[in-house]
Amino acid sequence: MTLPAAPAVITAACFPVPGLLLRTNNTTAQQLIRDCAQQQSTVASRLHHTLITALHRSRDTAERATAFEVAFTAAEGWRYRAAASSRHPEGRYSARWAERFRTPITDDNPNLFRIGEPARFRDGAVWDPDTRTYQGGTETPASRTMRDFEAHANARFAQTSEGDVVRNHVALPDGRIAEGMCLLRGRAAHQAAAEMATRIAARGGDTSRIITDGHLIYCATGPQADRQAIRHQAMGLLATEHPTPAAALAAWLQAAYLLYQAPRTKRGADAATRTFLIAAGASVLPSPPVLVHDIDLRAYVRTQDAFVAEQRAAQEDADR
Repeated sequence: MTLPAAPAVITAACFPVPGLLLRTNNTTAQQLIRDCAQQQSTVASRLHHTLITALHRSRDTAERATAFEVAFTAAEGWRYRAAASSRHPEGRYSARWAERFRTPITDDNPNLFRIGEPARFRDGAVWDPDTRTYQGGTETPASRTMRDFEAHANARFAQTSEGDVVRNHVALPDGRIAEGMCLLRGRAAHQAAAEMATRIAARGGDTSRIITDGHLIYCATGPQADRQAIRHQAMGLLATEHPTPAAALAAWLQAAYLLYQAPRTKRGADAATRTFLIAAGASVLPSPPVLVHDIDLRAYVRTQDAFVAEQRAAQEDADR
């Protein structure tokens, strides 16, 4: 495997804060969220060092693939430990829910994520129980991000004849086609919303603001067997001998898409994947790759070719 000639420099700049996390316009509160990038860069640097050492010692592609898999598992472990030591006193980011950061996604318990209702991400928005909508507030990076991706998801449905379920058909390096994330609307989305309400109620949560009818769009994880196959192929892509930096970048771009189609845990998969992708990219590329702030959402709503083209453009823009 062709490895970078000099040690890669991984900094907090490698981790732009996801716009969807910036649900306030308070600069102090925003900075606290942005500060998490420093922790990610520290973890990614450690993973990169360990990964480079393992790759140098590897004797074949299988051992290199194992080294990448071990690094990803370590990223997942870091995300769980960070959740378990959270200082948030309550809410979804409190240590109370840390176990969900290592609870596996299964066919009986897929991940469901609503795309839409950007008003709920506005700073100062207030829930109106009569209209069952969020009212008022000011735009935030989160509300703008969600509005963009609701439009992207609607456009994806408009471009297909698959009905209420649009699946990401993932082309694997070995020629097979696997099922990745899927977008749901209509009855399928209503069923997903009802399932979400049932789950939250079972945990003792408040379901009064969960909408289960009307125009909804949800994103759902694919079958477990497909996710396992996708993940295996992603590690193989990164582990394969790359004769040129261009070939290595092509492999990294495809691996990034594949990994976002195959999350393993109920919570924290995005942060773990971002951290791994920087460490892995720095291990096979001349310098750390560029992450766009909404890379996860783009992987959910874009086709494989469109996602790869967008991410390649981001790398080229960074090199100018």
